[in-house]
Amino acid sequence: MKCKNIFVTAVLFLFCFSVPAGFDYASAYEDHRHGNHNGHDDTHGRGKTGIRGVVSSVSGSTISVLGMDIDANAAEIGLRDCDSSLSVDDIIEGDMIEVKGNMKDGSFVASIIKIEGAGKLEGTVEAVDSDSITLLGKEIDITSARCIKGKPTVGKKARVYVRNSDPGLTALAVKATGIMGH
Repeated sequence: MKCKNIFVTAVLFLFCFSVPAGFDYASAYEDHRHGNHNGHDDTHGRGKTGIRGVVSSVSGSTISVLGMDIDANAAEIGLRDCDSSLSVDDIIEGDMIEVKGNMKDGSFVASIIKIEGAGKLEGTVEAVDSDSITLLGKEIDITSARCIKGKPTVGKKARVYVRNSDPGLTALAVKATGIMGH
C-alpha cells in the first residue's frame, strides 16, 4: 500500500510542476471548442474578453454598452443563430449584443459582435403566413427578418430574435426546429 501512495504522490507532484504557471485552462478549453488547438487566441476574435449588454448608443463605429465605448470598426458583425454578415449600421439602441474582443491602448476593440435584438421568444409556432409568425400569443412581423433558418410551421418549435416596433414586434432572425418535445 505504501508503494501505491508514493506512486500517486509522485504522479501528482510531476503533474503539478509540469503545467506552466499561469496556464489558463478556461481559455485552452474555449480554444479547443472553437478549433484552435495551438493554445493562443485565434484570429477570429474568440479571445478571453467579452461584454454582453444592451446598446445605449451608436455613433459611427463606436457602440456604447454598460457604460463602455466599444470600437467596432474592424468587427465581424452577425446575428445570433445565423450566418449573415452585417455592419455597425445594423445595430440600434436597445439591441442586446454579445461582443468578443480585447483591450488595446485603454479601449475595448471588438473582433466579433453578435446581435440578439431587444429580446427573443422561444416556443411552439401557433400560426404562420407570408408576413408573420405567431409565438406565445404574439404576432411577429417577419418581412424584414435578416435570416430565417428552417421552415416555420404550426406545431414546430421556433426561436425568434425580435426588436420592438410600432405596433408590435419585428423579427431579426427566425430559427425553426423540430416539433416541441423532440
